[in-house]
Amino acid sequence: MTAVKYINNRLSIDKVSFQEIEKAFSTPCYIYSEVTILNNLNDYSSNLSSSDLVCYSVKSSNNLAILKLIASNGYGFDVVSKGELQKALYAKADPKKIVFSGVGKTEEDLSFAIKNKIKSINVESYSELKLINKLSKKFDEEVNIALRLNPEVSSKTHPFLDTGSKDTKFGLSEDELSCCMKLLENGDNINLKGLAFHIGSDIRDFSSYEKAIKVMLKKFNTISKIYPLEFLDVGGGLAIKYFDEDQTIKIKTFVEKVKQSIPDNINLVFEPGKSIIGNAGFLLTKITYKKNKDNPILIVDAGMNDHIRVPLYGAKHKILPAHKTNKTQKKISVVGPICESADYFDKNFKYDLDEGDLLVICSSGAYGFSMSSNYNARLKAPEVLVKNGKAKLIRARETFEDLIYKELDL
Repeated sequence: MTAVKYINNRLSIDKVSFQEIEKAFSTPCYIYSEVTILNNLNDYSSNLSSSDLVCYSVKSSNNLAILKLIASNGYGFDVVSKGELQKALYAKADPKKIVFSGVGKTEEDLSFAIKNKIKSINVESYSELKLINKLSKKFDEEVNIALRLNPEVSSKTHPFLDTGSKDTKFGLSEDELSCCMKLLENGDNINLKGLAFHIGSDIRDFSSYEKAIKVMLKKFNTISKIYPLEFLDVGGGLAIKYFDEDQTIKIKTFVEKVKQSIPDNINLVFEPGKSIIGNAGFLLTKITYKKNKDNPILIVDAGMNDHIRVPLYGAKHKILPAHKTNKTQKKISVVGPICESADYFDKNFKYDLDEGDLLVICSSGAYGFSMSSNYNARLKAPEVLVKNGKAKLIRARETFEDLIYKELDL
């Protein structure tokens, strides 16, 4: 979490204080560090060959300014909907560097992907492949695909984040793989270019990944005898440090381990999201009220509608005061204003602050804003990118007019 540090007792992101940002853009507000995003991307690409590809996972954070930054530096994208694909293309992404994942792609999704000639549609069911085959004939277009297999390997993570074990909805089972291979024999317009897998998010231990790679290499070697496979998509899901003491795998180490596990003649596709944007993003919030002398509660102006990871996953985020202060022995709760008991950020906060003080919720770049909502008719927060020592607005705060303009007054 090197993007932030105290300078003259003021917590700053790339030398811009959060207090300055609050004066300019108010709270709650999401802030991202451009240099951290680029450093994380470079940690992936620096150990890869020119034929390998890093595809940023758009679902983790999809602001256009961030997508344009990533595309302009030559990276690709992993998308899971037509909307994400449209945003990536709008950000000037190279279609040949886009892979389309997801278990429920609609006919509209697939038609748009086929017409834009993306690198690969990662097929996750036999029914999906049948639809692709139908659409390829309808449009008379060749379609590049990868088969996303279920390696039946658990990633030892939260059950909501597990995508590789036998009972998850993701990937092709052995039976479905056989059906797909039979269909491909007669699918004249379909080019099988690769295999793909993804075992889950918050991966801290390479052992599960290693097991999955071994399963995939056996399949790769078998299928490549029939089809000239070009790449193996190894997914994403690498954990980030939320606290300094967290045990994680460094990006460069992870890439090295993957490269060592796979023959040099197989090109790789990575789909990182959280490990690119997670520690680059922060949620700035202000204490609105302080209550309960014996069991202090700090009520802030950000809520679970802004940042749902704590109630959804039981996630824990480091929270720092914007002005440096000493810790206390008290256990203090930091909660939001939403009418839900699940709306909290920390129940063991160690800074005894006052109304009007600012807090920074760290490691909030991934699945923070992108999962935010208008619950309780609350307006979505703005987004700010810190670049070259300046804070730039990249998404305006929602207005009441934004909130209601699609509703019909009958």
